[in-house]
Amino acid sequence: MSSDMSRLPNLVTFITDFGLDWGPVGICHAVMRGINPQISIVDISHGIPAFDIRAGAWVLTSIFPYVPPAVHVVVVDPGVGTQRLPIAILCRRGDVLIGPDNGVLMPATRRLGGIVEARKISNKALMRPDISYTFHGRDIFCPVAAHLSSGVSFEDVGEVLPISDLVQAPWREPEIYEHRVVAEVAILDKFGNIRTNIEAADWPLSTGEKIILKHKNNQVNLAVARTFGEVNRGDLLIYEDSSRFICIGQNLGHAGNTLGIGPGDTIQLERARS
Repeated sequence: MSSDMSRLPNLVTFITDFGLDWGPVGICHAVMRGINPQISIVDISHGIPAFDIRAGAWVLTSIFPYVPPAVHVVVVDPGVGTQRLPIAILCRRGDVLIGPDNGVLMPATRRLGGIVEARKISNKALMRPDISYTFHGRDIFCPVAAHLSSGVSFEDVGEVLPISDLVQAPWREPEIYEHRVVAEVAILDKFGNIRTNIEAADWPLSTGEKIILKHKNNQVNLAVARTFGEVNRGDLLIYEDSSRFICIGQNLGHAGNTLGIGPGDTIQLERARS
């Protein structure tokens, strides 16, 4: 690891599917503060749908570049206690991603400049002494994050893993062409907006152009707009969302329900020929 990455920031971001009803988030905070009393923890979301690796990956990716270099913990882990590995990934920007090796961490590595090194979390000195089979967030991931934020070296986490061995993103990467793109729906947000896994920089939209959305046997024409108020109430639109992904919405409506599109669906976007 290069010298400029040798000291990680005293900042941890935290994403889970735990919810806030029954205590695990607070327990994880307490564990991290017990290891590093000066730690700064930012709760990004604990409302990821249960077991939804795809949603966890999208939310993690969406926070960059708005969050400074930090240690980022993601616990969306339906395979907890199985043979899936606990991992830490050092990225070129200087961040470390910590979580299960189930693909939830991988999409974010692109926005962080790529992977420098990946390690299996195996150093028991950085974990809680009694490890639950079902709560690795408390006993493995959060303790390791707290130790890293307090100055422990990334090399102390455990043995190096070949990057090619890591479980890849929980979605098919977009197929991008000049006039069309084939991609997947990452999440529906609470407003029914269809948030795709297409980085807007990879397939830029121009205000005023028309896009043809194809889904299963259906085809819909969409206007490119900057915001919902640029179309009439009830109208559909396609836009670059605040996280710099391409998104399909409906002004004062639920685009997902209107179009019958949900997370994991494959869609095709095509530029309308004039």
